[in-house]
Amino acid sequence: MREIMRREVTLAVVLSAAAGYIDAVGYLYLGGRFVSFMSGNTTELAAGVAYGDGSVVGVVATLLGCFFLGTIVGALLVRVGDGRTTVLTASTALVAVTAVLAGFTDSTLPVTLLLPLSMGVINATFLTAGEASIGLTYMTGALVKAGQRLVDAFFGGPRMVWARHLALWSALLGGGVIGAWMWRQTGLAGALGAIAGLLAAVTVVVVINRRRTGTFGERPDRREIVILGPDAVGPPPS
Repeated sequence: MREIMRREVTLAVVLSAAAGYIDAVGYLYLGGRFVSFMSGNTTELAAGVAYGDGSVVGVVATLLGCFFLGTIVGALLVRVGDGRTTVLTASTALVAVTAVLAGFTDSTLPVTLLLPLSMGVINATFLTAGEASIGLTYMTGALVKAGQRLVDAFFGGPRMVWARHLALWSALLGGGVIGAWMWRQTGLAGALGAIAGLLAAVTVVVVINRRRTGTFGERPDRREIVILGPDAVGPPPS
């Protein structure tokens, strides 16, 4: 159980950092619009509607729609083959295609369409029983849980569950910093190419680990829900 918990938390942190990286690149390239943070886009959509700004509404609605479509695609892909591997492969491919297209066109369409789609898909990585037990691209809930679990730890609850939630937020922040720096240094194609390479490496590691542990192709069970979700518990007694 401890090995499963450590492996799941590590994967979640790495993928949250990747999501923060990609969102920062998309945010800078699109001039202040998000490819994974849909709460922010929803607020901007509301403001655009209120002020009758059709250009804002069109772009932000497209981002929201593509992300939503990505969540649907991810929920379907997690049922194909080894679901986790399939989801990671699809998300990686979408980022890689965006990087390639960025080298051939100055159009914002690849980023506007494909990156939010990829971020919607990647949220199915920890999909179990129809519900994502770990959100990778939205961190308000993680901060809320970190605070609640920290207080709970002082009153006899699990001592370190709060740190796992805070680690996800910290990973998103750190990934965003690196993504913004890479975008400034290498441009869009270089920044996205680098993160696509990382996601590909993560996918390979996941495949190797799942084959090693005999879980490749298996349906995730309840134990994967309790790592960081609302029912998270501390490590079992030694």
